[in-house]
Amino acid sequence: MSVHIALLGRTPWALVNTYYASVMKGERPKEVYIVTERRYSHNLPKITEAIKTISEAYGFSPEVKTLIIPDDDFKEADRVLKNLFFELKEKGSDIVLNMTSGRKALVAAAIIHSMESNVWEILYMALLDVQFPNRPYMMLPKHMQVLKNFLGDGNDG
Repeated sequence: MSVHIALLGRTPWALVNTYYASVMKGERPKEVYIVTERRYSHNLPKITEAIKTISEAYGFSPEVKTLIIPDDDFKEADRVLKNLFFELKEKGSDIVLNMTSGRKALVAAAIIHSMESNVWEILYMALLDVQFPNRPYMMLPKHMQVLKNFLGDGNDG
């Protein structure tokens, strides 16, 4: 089973656009987990809807789940992400980690705990010109968006 874990910080479009790029490359997750701090949780309804809309346009419907961590609670971020990666490892899930929008505490905990799991991509999408950050993926010139897989698949920027 394929799972997409997306870390949400202050830039919702970064999360959504990285997910869109991943789907365009062929990812078809059965589940999507959006992990965020409480201060950004007000964005979850629209992000959940965007994930579902993009997925359905490509012919699949993942279950979207959200995890909310108290603001700046490094211990809780570590605990929640450790448990999530452990559960997914036990299920034998293939994982894509989308860290583009994530805050440092979430990104650090996710990368540390992903090392013991079946993570096959750690994605970050750089926006080379930040003049238009709040636009959908397809409304930004493709050459301005570089999708990087930090685990290296030969197709990344």
